[in-house]
Amino acid sequence: MPLAITEDHRALADVAKAMVAGRAGTECARRILLDAPAGGRWWLDDGLWKEIVSTGWLGLHIEERFGGQGYGLPELTIVLEQLGRAAIGGPFLPTVIVSSVIAEAGTEEQRERWLPRLVSGDLVAGIGTSSDAVRTDSAIAADAVAALAEPDADVFLVPVGDDLILVEAGEFVTARRADAVDLLMRPVTILRLSSAPIADVFPGAAGAATRMVRLLAAAEAVGGLAACTEMATIYAAAREQFGRPIGSFQAVKHHCANMLVDTELAVAVTWDAARACGPEAELAVTMAAGHVLPAYQRVALQNVQVHGGIGYTWEHDAHLYVRRATVLLAFVDGPEALRDKVTELQSRGLRRRHTVDLPPEAEQYRRAAEEFRDALRRTDAAEKPKLWARSGYLVPHWPQPYGRAADSVEQLVIEEVLDGLDKTDLGLGGWVVPTLLQHGSAEQIERLIWPSLEGELRWCQLFSEPGAGSDAAAVATKATRVDDGWRVTGQKVWTSDAMNCQRGLATVRTDPNVPKHQGITAMIIDLAAPGIQIRPLKEITGETLFNEVFFDDVFVPDRDVVGAVNAGWSVAMATFGNERVSIGGGSVTIVADELVDLLARYRAGDQGLAREVGALLIEAYSLAALNLRQATRAVFDTGPGIEGNIAKLFGAEHAQRVAELALRIAGRAVFTGAEGNIPHDYLFSRCLTIAGGTSEIVRNLIAERILCLPREPK
Repeated sequence: MPLAITEDHRALADVAKAMVAGRAGTECARRILLDAPAGGRWWLDDGLWKEIVSTGWLGLHIEERFGGQGYGLPELTIVLEQLGRAAIGGPFLPTVIVSSVIAEAGTEEQRERWLPRLVSGDLVAGIGTSSDAVRTDSAIAADAVAALAEPDADVFLVPVGDDLILVEAGEFVTARRADAVDLLMRPVTILRLSSAPIADVFPGAAGAATRMVRLLAAAEAVGGLAACTEMATIYAAAREQFGRPIGSFQAVKHHCANMLVDTELAVAVTWDAARACGPEAELAVTMAAGHVLPAYQRVALQNVQVHGGIGYTWEHDAHLYVRRATVLLAFVDGPEALRDKVTELQSRGLRRRHTVDLPPEAEQYRRAAEEFRDALRRTDAAEKPKLWARSGYLVPHWPQPYGRAADSVEQLVIEEVLDGLDKTDLGLGGWVVPTLLQHGSAEQIERLIWPSLEGELRWCQLFSEPGAGSDAAAVATKATRVDDGWRVTGQKVWTSDAMNCQRGLATVRTDPNVPKHQGITAMIIDLAAPGIQIRPLKEITGETLFNEVFFDDVFVPDRDVVGAVNAGWSVAMATFGNERVSIGGGSVTIVADELVDLLARYRAGDQGLAREVGALLIEAYSLAALNLRQATRAVFDTGPGIEGNIAKLFGAEHAQRVAELALRIAGRAVFTGAEGNIPHDYLFSRCLTIAGGTSEIVRNLIAERILCLPREPK
């Protein structure tokens, strides 16, 4: 999905996309990067550059009093995303980086002096990296400063210590185009400053420049990520080998699914970082760049791999993105520097606190939730489960009278106001009971929903069977028709919490003579019925959360059939949807933030481990931003997204990596009992990539249902 969420932002993205498409997309990039003359101010005659200037994009983020459009960084990132999709080069990115820095760090006089000319396109700017530059009161000297700049740019912003020095092009500034991997990347320039006169000084602004480079480079990279993922997916669906599209092979599906995960996380973190302000901005931007720029390089290279030999040719566009990704990553000093910085910032106590901007009507929801909270505190403990249920605050998004039919705004307010209060734990009923509301009869709903909400009935899910693995349609448990009901015989396995439950929702085979998805019926099972045997399964943690459930001629009355006979697959699919959303959210093991303190206790000074912690902090931020973006899209009613499967897949694998690193950091302390939860979490985390569908199957689902790659032939 693109960065834009709101209607205004989507309109801006559409305009930018149309403008780039009107210039033939990557053909425009090739013309700029390959065909433009090696020297001179070529962009003055370029149609796209003229259109960018006339549209006002150079000043999109600049106040109107300086000639800008009066918007901000979120709007600028949307335009950069669309330019990045076509790998457009030229002076736009470095120029808007410089104007962003001056807008933030400059004095009023400096803004008045430089911003109007940068916004109008009269000045084209470049931004340098840290260097060994030496300055006096009036001049600056350096042998080689790598700069994101056109060689014939008008001004260059060069960091010297914590300050930024602005120099104007002239006889004391020699600029040459860089070679090697960035052969095609016209904006990369090497500057030689021979006691160049200082045009202006921005004290203490080097940090602002670093932040703007990281954020705006990430925004351009988001577009490149999306383009590479789209390009690879289209090719995989069309290219045939061995008599079938290569996208039908699981290995290729997994490549494309991983590319989509990287892309969607990149969208989320860049969107969030563009909104960040205050002390959190540096952390948010560093974490965003820490995911996006390495991901861009990874996905661009994977795009070449998916294309095979054709992707290795000069004529194909794939290498344009590889080159762009490589340059942008190098320009921010690579992933190691970003990970180190994240660990450093969080070690100092800095955290990114996520909030959703809510509309005015949120206040009425807040007052109502606060009244409920106060009433709950006055209620006897024995009556609290009923109050939670009957008020609708237990599951506010459910339809009335069982919930409050709360929209996304009210749900977010309720979550904030009632956070931390003890309430009825529905367990797996949190995804089974909504299925009953969707597919159950009126009698089933009346009989079962209130007792479930009030904690009298606890539910388990009876889907998995021995030998079936992730194939939930491989149902062998059979139900035979008898008077007034059914007799069920068979076995279920991996049933969480069954020994504590009174009811289960089961899939059973009622017609073995039709395709397997069509002969399934969903039934409510009374776990106290004769013929039921529940046998706990001891897990690698030593716990017994899972169970085997045996059915020996168990009678199920007709009233406990959910939905139509032989139409149970749709019931199961509804439950799976609720399950994956639940598994994707939250954490049941040690979280990445805890690694910071763990590192300080046991391995302070270990730079290698600190860097690994930084990588996992970036992952955790990516997941949080993904969830925040999902909530924000819900507020703006932009329709369902694809975050559920992505959060499930990435979140489970991330949790495993966190637990594994925690074990390594704690070392021998895990044997002394000083960090007793870590061995448990390390072992428990292995189930996260299995429960609710293995990671391999989830990748297939992402590839087939989201990317529309073909299924394996039968």
